[in-house]
Amino acid sequence: MTGSEPVPAKPFTRAPRTDRPRKDVSQENFLDSVDAIDAFLTHATSGGRDAFQRNSPAHASGSMAIIRAAALFETDEFADFLATTPIEVFTALRTMRNIASHSGYRAMNDEFFWVTLTTELPPHVNRWRLAAQASASS
Repeated sequence: MTGSEPVPAKPFTRAPRTDRPRKDVSQENFLDSVDAIDAFLTHATSGGRDAFQRNSPAHASGSMAIIRAAALFETDEFADFLATTPIEVFTALRTMRNIASHSGYRAMNDEFFWVTLTTELPPHVNRWRLAAQASASS
C-alpha cells in the first residue's frame, strides 16, 4: 500500500444482546423517559407563570414535556405502565403534542398549557413512575 488506497471498512457486527429480561429494559427505558418529562416540567414551571412566555426556554421545556409524555403511548413496550391512564389523558396529550410540534405556539392556549403543566400532568407522571417501580417488585 502506498497510503493512497482506501482502508477497507470493517463489516458490521451486531452487538451481543443483554442477558437482562425484556421487562427490565422496558422499565429502565420508561423510567428514563419519566425522569426526562419530570425535568422538563420542573424547568418549565420553576420560574412561575410570569416566566412562562411564548418563545421562552420555559415554554420550550413545557412543549418537550408534552411531546415526551405523548410519546410514551406510541410504543407497546410501555403499555403495562400506562394501563390505568384514562384514554382522555392520552387524547389530550396527543392533541397538545400536535399543536406544540406542528402548529406552533400561536395555536396554543397558554393558560390551558400552564394548567396542564402545573396541575394536570404531574399527578400522571407520578402514577406512571409508581406503576413502573411496582412492576419491578412483582
